[in-house]
Amino acid sequence: VHVNGTRGKSSVTRLIAAGLREGGVKTIAKTTGSSPRFIDKDGNDHVIQRFRPASIGEQIRMISRFSKEKPQAIVVECMAVLPQYQWIAEHRIIKSNYSVITNVKADHLEEMGYSLDQIGSSLSNTVPFNEKLFTSETKTLAPIVSKANKNNTSLSICQSSNIDKSYFEGFPYIEHPDNIALALEVCESIGVKKDCAIDGMRVLQPDPGALTINKLKINNSDIDFVNAFA
Repeated sequence: VHVNGTRGKSSVTRLIAAGLREGGVKTIAKTTGSSPRFIDKDGNDHVIQRFRPASIGEQIRMISRFSKEKPQAIVVECMAVLPQYQWIAEHRIIKSNYSVITNVKADHLEEMGYSLDQIGSSLSNTVPFNEKLFTSETKTLAPIVSKANKNNTSLSICQSSNIDKSYFEGFPYIEHPDNIALALEVCESIGVKKDCAIDGMRVLQPDPGALTINKLKINNSDIDFVNAFA
């Protein structure tokens, strides 16, 4: 599973992996968001030590390492930004069966383009051939639909409004409903029912950049500290 998009990549990667593990699928995941990590088959976090600038070549080394564990699934966050590197990351390295584009927002403008359509086209470089694509994007869909059709890949649009609200409860941190809906759809497509997958998602170790609210008491003041640094 190759997870791309503007926002929520790390969260969705962890959610999918947790859902698959709960369903009995031996899964290893890798995130590159606030802190590069890989999550082992038991759901434990491991920091990835880098001794050089980040490079998509890291994906090759990590997949080689994961293969020794003989996992049934690998969930990887896309770490490429430049359009040509995004294409290489998918079509020369990951070669995913399930592709995810979380959403299309204004970010990395100098690398991916100054319009949402340009950014959507750039992110669509990770759409595989003849496989399955999932997105929670609803506005900038034209470039995604176009690439999915061109690559003969099925497209599922996953919206939180189509999921029972009870699925969004019980998380120890603040998770975006669209991220949960997206992860649930991917897990179900792979073969893990939503009711099973959500149990794993609710107990996962969140990304270091996950949105949290901490209640602090300093002298006589009660303070709500919102960690939104990611």
